[in-house]
Amino acid sequence: VFEISRINRSIKHKQKMKIQSTALAMTLAVATAFSPSLPKSSPLMHEASPLLSSSTTTTTTTLAAAAAAEEEVPPLKRNPPRNIALLIEPTPFTHVSGYANRFKEMLRYLSKAGDNVDILTVDSKTPKEDLPKQSFGYDIEHTQGFVFPLYDHISLTFDLPEMRGAKMMERRRPDLIHVTSPGFLLFAGLFYARVMRIPLLLSYHTHLPLYARNYLK
Repeated sequence: VFEISRINRSIKHKQKMKIQSTALAMTLAVATAFSPSLPKSSPLMHEASPLLSSSTTTTTTTLAAAAAAEEEVPPLKRNPPRNIALLIEPTPFTHVSGYANRFKEMLRYLSKAGDNVDILTVDSKTPKEDLPKQSFGYDIEHTQGFVFPLYDHISLTFDLPEMRGAKMMERRRPDLIHVTSPGFLLFAGLFYARVMRIPLLLSYHTHLPLYARNYLK
């Protein structure tokens, strides 16, 4: 028992000395960075130099590894082009928001990658003649919808009765269906994915419980 106690005390002492040495090395590193005039012949610098050298080497190695990883980002066109059906509500094409910017950036990169994207959205507030027809070279189709009563700035849809999404996918069968949520268009997306046996991706963009507390007060 006494031997075990002695060993534990020895281990704790070594750990304490290691922590103190590391703290000293970090302090001197910061002091050196902001006070270049600190003499290298200082006893403290001499005592901590192995730790500083090790720390500097580790930092350099980490930065070099990060730079190498950044250079190894695969090119957008590494894989063959995909056919994607994007079912999105509310529309990101007639207003400015973070949500709109997110999808425009996504379409920009898909365009660079050479993917084919068919877009289905809804906008009941914009006159039909003013609805955008394309974005980043991709055709945009608009289906019938309705203005959401609790937040009349947006339009939502079940893609009924037209079922434009189904017709769009019959013309060019997608490799993937991407549907935004929460909303009502996701029910159409679930139906099309199940019936046509196409992989489905749902992206979640608005935390409704949080928004409901603010808008229903």
